[in-house]
Amino acid sequence: MNAPAGLADSVRASVVRIGAPPEGYDGSSGTSDDSRRRDRNRRAFWGTGFFVAPGWVLTCAHVVGKGAAPIWRGERAIGITIGDTVDSAANVANAADAAGSAVGMGGTGSTGATVLLGELAFGLPLPEDPQAPPAPWPFPDLALVRVPGAEDADCLWLSDRSVLTPADIGLYGWAPSEVRGEQMFFTGLGKATGVVGRPLMLSGDQLTEGCSGGPVLDQRRGTVLGVSKGAGRRPGSGLATPITALRKLCDAGPRGARVLHEVLSAHDKHHLRRYNGFGHSWHRQHARLGPSGGEPAYGFTVDRRAELYALFAEVEPPTGAGQVLQLANEARNMVLRWPYTLRDHDPRSWREGAGLLYDPRDDSTAEVEPSSDLALEAVVLYAAKVTAALTRSGKARTPRAIRALADLREWVERTARTLLNDVIRARVPGVLDGHRPASAARADVLVEIEPDIYGSGRHAWRVALVRPADKDDLHGGAAPALGAVVEAGDSSPAEDAEREEITVEQSREEVPRSRLEEAVRGALSQALDQCDVDDHLAAVEFLLPRALFDEPVDAWRARPYDPSDPFNPHTLPLGQRRLVVVRDRSRKDHGFTPECRSRAAAVLGGPMEAVPLRREVPEAGHDASAPEGGQAAYGRLLAAPPGAVPVYCARTGSGPGARAMAAALGAGHAMALWRHSYSDDHDHHDCVEFHERAAELLREVPSARQLPLHIRALRNRNADLTDDADGATGVSSAPIDRSSAWARHIVLLYDPPHRTSGDGPLREPPLMPRPPTALRSTP
Repeated sequence: MNAPAGLADSVRASVVRIGAPPEGYDGSSGTSDDSRRRDRNRRAFWGTGFFVAPGWVLTCAHVVGKGAAPIWRGERAIGITIGDTVDSAANVANAADAAGSAVGMGGTGSTGATVLLGELAFGLPLPEDPQAPPAPWPFPDLALVRVPGAEDADCLWLSDRSVLTPADIGLYGWAPSEVRGEQMFFTGLGKATGVVGRPLMLSGDQLTEGCSGGPVLDQRRGTVLGVSKGAGRRPGSGLATPITALRKLCDAGPRGARVLHEVLSAHDKHHLRRYNGFGHSWHRQHARLGPSGGEPAYGFTVDRRAELYALFAEVEPPTGAGQVLQLANEARNMVLRWPYTLRDHDPRSWREGAGLLYDPRDDSTAEVEPSSDLALEAVVLYAAKVTAALTRSGKARTPRAIRALADLREWVERTARTLLNDVIRARVPGVLDGHRPASAARADVLVEIEPDIYGSGRHAWRVALVRPADKDDLHGGAAPALGAVVEAGDSSPAEDAEREEITVEQSREEVPRSRLEEAVRGALSQALDQCDVDDHLAAVEFLLPRALFDEPVDAWRARPYDPSDPFNPHTLPLGQRRLVVVRDRSRKDHGFTPECRSRAAAVLGGPMEAVPLRREVPEAGHDASAPEGGQAAYGRLLAAPPGAVPVYCARTGSGPGARAMAAALGAGHAMALWRHSYSDDHDHHDCVEFHERAAELLREVPSARQLPLHIRALRNRNADLTDDADGATGVSSAPIDRSSAWARHIVLLYDPPHRTSGDGPLREPPLMPRPPTALRSTP
C-alpha cells in the first residue's frame, strides 16, 4: 500500500474530538430533573470529527446527536477539542504505553488542547425525536458544525471525484484510552468499496469506539473519500458515508445548498492560501509524490487545481447537477471522449465537474482514462464554458463578482497558452465568447407508479429522465425541447421523436399510496436538478394506474416546504412552477391503438373542442335518473370529432367517472380534463360552469402544445383558495379571482402514443444498482 509519507501526522492536526461542552455550559436550563441527569451523563466524549474548512467541522449526525435537543435547536452546545490533551505527565505516559501495544494506535501528543464551542449548521437526516435518536442513524448520517474561533485550523482536502472506490484507505479518529476520560489517536489501514449513492464498505483494521465521524482518506492521493460511520458486524469491517453524500444538503432545500457551497468555497480558498504560503499544504504534499500519487508532470497539476478551484469558489455556484454535467460533457466531446450519464454522476459544484475530466476513476482503470494533456485540454474547455455560462446569466453585477469572473477568464486564457494541441488552443477564445445556451439534450422527468395488482394497497415506483434518443445529439447538436409539454410558439418536431429513458432510481420495496410522495421525493428532486439546465425548466409526467388518476400529484413537492420561504422555487408544488401532465399506465402494457394515434395527431394540430365524459352530468347533474351506459358512452366518445377532449367536473379514479374514463381511453382519447378532489356526490354544485369554462378554454387554446401552460396558470390562480371558499383570500388579502375557481384541482391527461416508456417490470428491482462502467475514448 503506497501511503504518502507523514500522512498520519498531517491528518492528526485536523482531526478533533467531539463531546459535551466544557463545564460552565448548561444546556439543561428549563428542563426536568430527568433531563438534567441525562445532560450530566452526556458530559463525555461523543466521537470524532475533522476540519474541512476554517471554522467548519464535518462529522456524523449520530455523533452530535448524543447532545440531544439543544444541538438540533442550533445552540452552541458542542465541545470541539483541537490538539492533544495533557492533564498530567502520568496520563501521557499511560496513553503512550497503551498505544505501543495496539496496532495502529498513537498516544496523546505533547501539545496542549484547545476546546471551542460549536453549533450545528446542518445535519442529515433530522431525528423525529432528538431526545430519542434513531439507532442506527439513517443514511447519510452527516453533520456540519460551525466552530467560531477556529479560523486558523488545519483542514483536510476533500476529494473532487464522483467515483471514489475501490481505493486503499487510511482510517483516523479518536478512541477511548485506558486512562479514564482520556482519548488517544487511532490510525488504521484498509480498503473501501461501494457503489454510487450507497455507504462505502470498509475492510481492514477494525474501527474502534469513538472513531465515528473520522475521515476516510485515499492513501494514494491524500484526499478525503468519506466519513467513518461505524464498525461492521464482521471483524475488520465497517461502514462509511461517501463524501459525495454532502450533495444531499442541496436536496434538503435552499438552506442546505447555501451551507454546502459556503463550506466548499471556504475549503478551496483555504487550500490555495496554504499552497501559496509556508508550512503544511495538502496540495504541496501531493505534488511531492509525483507519479506514485497519480500526479502528472504536465497536465491538470495540483497548482492548477488549487488556483482553479479557488476561482470557482468566488463565482456563482451552478444551478444544479444538470448544468455541471452538460458543460463537462461538452468539454469531453470537444476532446473526443464519450459523455457521462446523468445516472452515474450527480455533481453539485464546479470543482466536481473538473474532477470528472481529469481523474474520474481510480488508479486500477488508468488504461481507459485520458492522458494528462487531454485531461488539461478538457478542464480548460470546461472552465471556459463555465465562464461563458456565468457571463451569459448576467448575475455578476457587483464589483467583486465581476472581478471574480474576470479572474476566472484570465486563468483560462493563461492556461490555454500552455496547451500542446494547437486545434484545442485555437478553440478556447470562441468558447469564452460564446453566448448561446448550452446544447443540452433537454430532458424532462417521468414518475411511473405501478398498479396495485395484488390488492395490498402498495405500489412500486420509478423516476426516470426522458430525452431524445438520437445519439448524434450527444456530440454537440442542439436538441429540441422534449415531449408534449413545450412552451408556446415552439414548433420543434419533438412530438415525433423517439425517446430515451434513463432511470434515476426505482423502489426497492412497495409503499402505500399515502407514502408515495415521500418515497419518490428524493429521486424526483435529484432528477429535476439534473434536468434544469440553462433556460430549460423540466416538465414532469406522471405515468399512473387509473385507480390513482385522482392522486393530487400537481401538489407534490420535490423538496420539503419551508414556511419561512414560501415562494422558494425548489419547494413550490410541482404544478405551480412546472408543466405537469398525467399519463395512462395501462397503455404501457396494452399499447396504442390506431384511434389513439389519430386523436393524438388531431389535438396536437388543433383545434380542440370539449365533449362531456358523462353525457348527462352537465344538464342533469350526478343524480340523473337515466345515466348513460358504458357501451353507449364508448360509442359516443368514439364518434366524437377528432379534436374532441373529454371533460368532467369530478373524479375519474373511482365510481362512475372511472367507468366513463375507461370508455374514453378505449375510444382512443389522448387528452382529458377533470378535477381530482370532487366526488360524484353532492360536494360541488358547479358542474355546468365547469363544463362551460373547460369548453371555452379548449376553444381558445390553439393546440395541445399550449394547453399545459394554461393549466399551470389556472393552478396558480387557485393556489390561495382554501377549503372555505367563502373566506378564501390571496396572500395580499385580496379576494380570490372567482373566474378561475372552477379549475381548482384540475388534472390534465396528455398521453400521445409516441411517448411510450422503456420496457422492464418494476416488480423485481435489482438487488444492487448497476455499477458504473469505464468509459473509453472514441476512435
